Amino acid sequence: MNVYEAATKRRSIRRFQDKPVPYEVLEKCIDAARLAPSGRNHQVVEYIVVNETKVLATVFENIGGSAKLPPEKGGPRPDQSPKAYTIVLINKALEGDASRRRITLYDVGLAAENIILVGLEQGLGSCPILMFNEANLKPALKIPEEYDIALVIAMGYPDEAPVTETATTSLDIYVDGKGVRHVPKRKLADIMHSNRFA
Repeated sequence: MNVYEAATKRRSIRRFQDKPVPYEVLEKCIDAARLAPSGRNHQVVEYIVVNETKVLATVFENIGGSAKLPPEKGGPRPDQSPKAYTIVLINKALEGDASRRRITLYDVGLAAENIILVGLEQGLGSCPILMFNEANLKPALKIPEEYDIALVIAMGYPDEAPVTETATTSLDIYVDGKGVRHVPKRKLADIMHSNRFA
């Protein structure tokens, strides 16, 4: 799979096979994240990888959004919950001035995409999650006060195959009668401008 194929094939996965994710697979994802671009090379992003059963359950209890939809709406059954997580952290001591947060969030996004694409190359699906209970997760994962949680990435071997389609009237994601998630995307011609806006 080349880079373009990986970028266009990747979909957010919310249903995972009941199969553990080896630590070595997660480590390779983090190594790719480590090498992502970083504003002024400050490298303020750090990671916790989670693949132990007890810790997986704790993280799942403290996330929200589409990862917690009921099965009939495209969410996971209990046996389809994520089998790994990457908790993306911001080291506030390295970040320094809080006004740098905008740059830090770009760093987080660039690193997260490396995690997601390297995971895909190794057969993993993923779903970035911005809805989480940081107040509960920090003590549960023993995260020091000088760190913020920026993102939680749910990971595992996919147990679904969402499809993209050209958006017509709505951008709403929907699940059809066979349980397949459909993700409408705007046409390239509608979002790409050549040399100037108009």
